[in-house]
This record gives sequence, structure tokens and C-alpha cells, in this order.
Amino acid sequence: MRRDHVVEWKMQNEVKRRLSGIAGAFERLSGSISGFASPWTGMDQGQLEQMFDEISMPVCSSCKECERCWGREKERSMAQTKRLLSVMQETGGVPELGNGEYLGYCTKREELAERLRRGLSQLRQGIVWRNRINESREAVADQLTEMARIVGEFAGNLEQDGNKVWELPRSVYTRLWLKQICARKMLLLKRGDGSLELHLSARCRRGRCMTTREAAMILSCIVGERLVPSETSRHVIGKEYSDYVFREDANFQVVTGVARAARADSRVSGDNFSFLYPESGEVIMLLSDGMGSGESACRESERVIELLEQFLEAGFKEEAAMRLINSMLVLRTENTMFSTMDITVLHLTTGMCDFMKAGAAATFILRGDWMESISSTTLPAGMLSSISYDTKQKKLYDGDYVIMVSDGIADSDGEHFISEALLGVENENPQQIAGAILEAAMKRENYCPKDDMTVLVAGLFRRGGK
Repeated sequence: MRRDHVVEWKMQNEVKRRLSGIAGAFERLSGSISGFASPWTGMDQGQLEQMFDEISMPVCSSCKECERCWGREKERSMAQTKRLLSVMQETGGVPELGNGEYLGYCTKREELAERLRRGLSQLRQGIVWRNRINESREAVADQLTEMARIVGEFAGNLEQDGNKVWELPRSVYTRLWLKQICARKMLLLKRGDGSLELHLSARCRRGRCMTTREAAMILSCIVGERLVPSETSRHVIGKEYSDYVFREDANFQVVTGVARAARADSRVSGDNFSFLYPESGEVIMLLSDGMGSGESACRESERVIELLEQFLEAGFKEEAAMRLINSMLVLRTENTMFSTMDITVLHLTTGMCDFMKAGAAATFILRGDWMESISSTTLPAGMLSSISYDTKQKKLYDGDYVIMVSDGIADSDGEHFISEALLGVENENPQQIAGAILEAAMKRENYCPKDDMTVLVAGLFRRGGK
């Protein structure tokens, strides 16, 4: 093994070791926080007895009948107090004390009842806040667990993320040399989705220059698959060594369309959306519906979309991004706004489509006259410390359309409504499809929509020659 390869191998092992240690620390910290986060489900007898003692002591100590109630007739008072506390525990309220069953003989029962009501309210509020703190702890624990998982995965897959890696033989370097390309190092990756990716450090010989598109044609002949230069690579291979990335050209391309309208009494829509085009050969559609409407709902859904973009562009998995964003929303204390999260990932190499939904409206797949809905029964993000989301995967074909909508568009029979909306529409232009659906929804509401309306449409088309 060459010396530089040995050094690289040692450095890689050291990085793996340190990352594994960080992942373990995150995991232990998460476990320690979770141990403190035991929720209170209600008031127990001990809490009520302590509250009653604290309240009755100042009231009874100043009463002239105290010696009789808690001296000579102590057993009767204790028995009635026990029944009173049992009723308070069952009903969550203070019953009338003006009868013989609940301290009816007490001369200060009105003052005692009023103090008990205030004390019960404070105790109930304390339980609410303690559970809120426990939810926040649980959310932090979930975040740390997710970070431990992500760092652990990275430590175990420094060279691959479901990929297979090959270093190309010397004959390939020779063939490039004959094409005036001097390559120093080449790695060929087969990604988890089956697509190829070639990493190359190269320069041109004899003072020549060559575009990366020309180089891609040469490399395509060598590896047997059509390659295209990465968007992040330089466009020209020059006289100095530089790094280049070439990816297998996708089998499909996507054309999108958008149509939206705000609620009738609002100038700003509470829905926000985004399209991402990562270099992994995917198109990601994001849609978030903030609870309510107007600027507050818009800010909430916009924040969710921004965070999804940041996490996904940083390489996080969609499920991990949803869990982390949910934790962030739960930890917020200034308001209790919630937002739906709707993610659709179209894989352009295979035609597979992944759907992930948290409280979102149904998504529809349109194929000619046939339509299928992808629905969700989960709650929006931010409502519970542990998010639940629905996932589904479908195979798409040339000419299929994916239609994502917000709640203002969908109704109880979304498939029938969208089918009717598209009657007479040429299903070729995604923008026309989106506009037709929005127009039908506006017409249904007499052009006075009661909720924000958003339609996202993506048409999948096979590339020529594929």
C-alpha cells in the first residue's frame, strides 16, 4: 500500500473513532434527559392532602371551633376531609361544602371552599407547566437521539452512503491521456439509487482546454453510461489540476406548475412551498400549511419550509428533517402555532416517488384518466413532542403527474373534485393543470375562498433517447 494511501486510511479511522465517540455522547445525554421527563397524568391524593393542609391550617387556626373539629371530633373531620379530597380528585373541582357530607358544620366553609378552588387551580396549572417542561425535555432528547443517529451513520459510512466505490484501472487513465486529458485520480461511485457518479482530478495536456461537456462524452464511452458534468464543477478543464464530478444523466425530467390564492379576508397566504433540485438526481416538492391564515400563519409555514430546505440541502434524510423541525416547534414557548409538512421526492433515475406527510392534505397521482390519492391521518408538526407521519412509495411512469394541494383545495372527495376540475383540460402542461384546479376550487367557493389555496403540479417525462 502506498504511503499516501496509508496516511489517508489512518486519518479516516481516526475520524471514524471520534465521530463514533460523539454519537455515543449524544446518545447517553439523550438517555439522561429522557429519564427526567416523566409526565404527570393527573392529581394524586398526596398532592391534594398537602394542598388541603397548607390551606386549612391558617383558616382553622384562627377559628374558635378548631379545638372541636380537630380535637374532640377529629375522626369525623378526617373522614369527611378524605371524602372531599376523593371527590376533588375524581371531578377536578370543589363540591358544595354546605351539607353534612363535606364539612357542612364548618363555620368558615365559604372561605375554605374559595381557598380550595384557588389552590386547585394553581395545582392544575403547575401540572400543565410541568408537563410542558417534560415535553420540551423529551423534544431535546429526541433531537440528541437524531443527532446521534446521523453522526453514527456518517461515522460508519465515511466512504459510502449506500454507495459502492471503485478506483478505475490504469487503462482508463491511458485512454484519457490519448484524448489529451491528464487524470491524477478517478473514483467511480454507484449510489444507493443505482446511478453512477464519477469523481475526477484532471488537467488538459499540451496547453489545451476542453469543456466538461466534451469530457463527459469521452467518459460516457469509457463507463458505458451517459454522464453529464455536475452543476458545481467548473465548465472547462484547463492547464492546472482541478476536481470535477460527472453524474449519470437521469432517465426522466420534471416540469412544474404552481397556482395559489389567499383567503378572501387576507392579503397574505398562510401556505408556503418550495422546489429543490439536489444533485443526487431528485426533485423535492415541499408544501406547508400554517394553522389559520394571514401573516402569522405565513411566518410559521415559511419557517418550516426554510428549515426543510436547509436540512435537506445539508444532506439530512427527509424523516430526520421532519423530526428535528417538530422538536423545534414543540420547544417554542411564545406561541402555539402548528404547521403541516408535506414532502414529495421524485427520483429521476428510477421514476420512484416517495411521499411523507404530517397533517397534510391528500396528494394525487394522475395517469391519463386514472387517479390515485395519497392521504394522511397524522397531526401537524408542533402538536406533540414525538411526531407521527405517513410515508408511501409509488412507481411513476412517463407522462404521470403528481398534484400536491393544501387544505383549501382538498375536500372530502378530493379525487372526484380534481377529476371534474380537469375535464376538458389537456393534461400536458403542469401550469395549466394547476390553474384549472385552482379555478375550480375558487368557483366552488363563489370566488370568496374560506381558506388559503395552493396547488403544486409536477409532470414526469422521459428524456429523449432513454
